[in-house]
Amino acid sequence: MMECRFLVPERDALMHSDARTSEGQDVLNGFKMAMRRLASTVTVITTALDGRRYGMAATSVTSVTAHPPALLVCINQSASIHGPTIANGRFCINLLGVDHDDMVGPFSGQAAGEDRFAYGTWDAHSGGLPYLLDAQANLFCVLTKRVSYGSHSIFVGEVEQVRLCGDTEPLIYQDGGLYRTLGLPTQS
Repeated sequence: MMECRFLVPERDALMHSDARTSEGQDVLNGFKMAMRRLASTVTVITTALDGRRYGMAATSVTSVTAHPPALLVCINQSASIHGPTIANGRFCINLLGVDHDDMVGPFSGQAAGEDRFAYGTWDAHSGGLPYLLDAQANLFCVLTKRVSYGSHSIFVGEVEQVRLCGDTEPLIYQDGGLYRTLGLPTQS
């Protein structure tokens, strides 16, 4: 039988002050380990403000409703894209395909600012909103709600336009790695 365990201290251990401190760390470590088991399509979130482009890689993107079509994305409040997304009121979710694994590093902090856009071929939608030309899909959103939670903001965007390109071959992130198809890691 498969071994399973709860990552919360025993009830008796909660009587000791050092156990109470470690309880939060146990849950945090367990949470991180559990999230590594959640496979997600890798995206690049983009916006623009005053002629400057902003972008970040993200896997914390999900649909909210079909009526109206809406998505949510979670963005760290310290990320350079956070303020411009609020100020612009619009953002684009670019769904990456299997051939985009070279973009993940730069949009995850290995490059900064405009240097991130040296990777991939970009165009500008109305208002200068950058979108990746060969993304599997581009979802252009109007920011309709923002909720602060911990270190992040949850942005809900109503989809105003969708652009589809090519076959359905998503770049998947799971267990700390990129996968071109489920179960087969990329070579990067």
